[in-house]
Amino acid sequence: MSVLTIVVAIGSAVVTPAVSRPAVADVSAISASGSIPFQDPITRMPLGPESLATRFGSVQTPAPGVTYRKYTQGYASSSWTIALHLPPNRTDLVTRSSALADGYVTDLRGAGYLEATKVTYDPPLPADLQYRPPADLTTFYGVHLGTFSDTASAEARLAEVKRAGITGIVEHEAFREQVSTGPWEVRALVVEPDAAVTIGAAHGPELRGADTVRAIARHADALAAVNASEFDIDSPNNPDFNGFDGDPMGIYVQNNNLLSEAVNGRTALLLNGANGPLRITELTSSSTVKAPDGAQWQLDGVHRKPGKIAHCGGVGGDLRPPSTPGGTPGDLPDAGQPWRYETCTDPDEIVVFRPEWGSETPVGPPGSVDVVVDGNWVAKQVRSPAGGPIPAGGRVMQGIGAGAQWLRDHTVLNRAFQPGTQILDPQGQRVTSPTFAAVSGGPALVRGGEVWINAGANGYRSRDGYHTSLFLDRHPRTLAGITAAGQLLLVVIDGRRPGVSVGVTIPEAAAVMKWLGAVDAMMLGIGGDSTLLINDVLYNRPTDYWGHEPVTERRVGNAIVLRAK
Repeated sequence: MSVLTIVVAIGSAVVTPAVSRPAVADVSAISASGSIPFQDPITRMPLGPESLATRFGSVQTPAPGVTYRKYTQGYASSSWTIALHLPPNRTDLVTRSSALADGYVTDLRGAGYLEATKVTYDPPLPADLQYRPPADLTTFYGVHLGTFSDTASAEARLAEVKRAGITGIVEHEAFREQVSTGPWEVRALVVEPDAAVTIGAAHGPELRGADTVRAIARHADALAAVNASEFDIDSPNNPDFNGFDGDPMGIYVQNNNLLSEAVNGRTALLLNGANGPLRITELTSSSTVKAPDGAQWQLDGVHRKPGKIAHCGGVGGDLRPPSTPGGTPGDLPDAGQPWRYETCTDPDEIVVFRPEWGSETPVGPPGSVDVVVDGNWVAKQVRSPAGGPIPAGGRVMQGIGAGAQWLRDHTVLNRAFQPGTQILDPQGQRVTSPTFAAVSGGPALVRGGEVWINAGANGYRSRDGYHTSLFLDRHPRTLAGITAAGQLLLVVIDGRRPGVSVGVTIPEAAAVMKWLGAVDAMMLGIGGDSTLLINDVLYNRPTDYWGHEPVTERRVGNAIVLRAK
């Protein structure tokens, strides 16, 4: 089977042959009849004990064919606790060794800390078999010290035990407890196939800088918006921050323009693609540029600072971090696959910048090169070191290392380069159209009407191949789903607010999307990103961390927007 590369504009349209690929997933076809408007489920939300009943809020209609719905359930029953760092390293809060947790509890109680208890977490397995752990290694264990009615009491007790060499963090039990009573607040924006809106992807005035969902919605003249992709957040929890907090993590396409390359193999939401108006599947992207003399380079990325590849999953000789501190990068395999907790490196890259990025390219290191081209990819300027204006309607190729040398060797002023880009689904088929848009996320949550979580393919795995403890954690989450009738579900679940909404685990998120009728569903951004705006009104409670009461609208990289037709 042969396929054609699609025409996605990192430059002018070029169609080139693509290598056919075997099918790796059975992606369900979505047929949008639109004959039956969305109806609320008739059963309770699948969260917490079965005794909990769901409260259905009144339905709002922001636009013809668009409805807003709110579902609440549960009550507060959990307390604050101290989650202890486990021996021998005193850095991990969970372990797969039941004996280690038992031994630590015994030692603590022997030392007089009778409130020490072992906790067990046993999440369901992810769906992608190549990362599926053996049955005896799916369970995690932790050790907690006491329960407290508020964070101040827990922090005071933690300060006491630290003097005895016991370390940990204050944590709400609902963050990881196996069964919670909540409560939960789930908000859904439902878009019918014939709604009087267009669905698109948007960012702020400059892609290099993050903006609140409110600001993005205003910039896009949207009547509603939710946060979309994860992004290179400027946070203490992101030590590899690359300097530009608007940079989306993974594929981002707007109006058939590739604005961020794929973290290859991760799940994405596709809008107005070759297979219909809505689709959820896994994507790969690949871009090349041919010089006037025929030499060719596989472009490493779009709209990011060269040298670092957040979450890995790139192309062209990337290196994973060393297996041991101070070791040599690249001694671990599979840098071309997603690793959510790693940043790969590549000293020899060429990255493309368009005007959507901003007014200037990043300042490059000594020896770096910018090649400025016009809208037809005709070379107009070579500058070194890199860093300078991006011309309106033009492009800039920025090279470092061998990439910089390639640009020096093969650029001819007033001669044209030839770019080409392909974005393929798991079957090796093209996915775009003239109005194509896509945003990255993952993992998938529902596929073909059943819960299907491809945690490994989206980088939620440890170096030994197992799913990670993040599978267990409750967070605010933004989710997207497609029903059998072709309705788009944009769902925001608040979290980190004891007594209001505790959030959901990844498996719980999947259960909610199936309950809402999604035949395909995926996760978008999480945590403090999760935001829902309608007509410039904030409908949820974005929350940065547990117990943080003020509502904080976080700056994000991009959003899914609804515009009135």
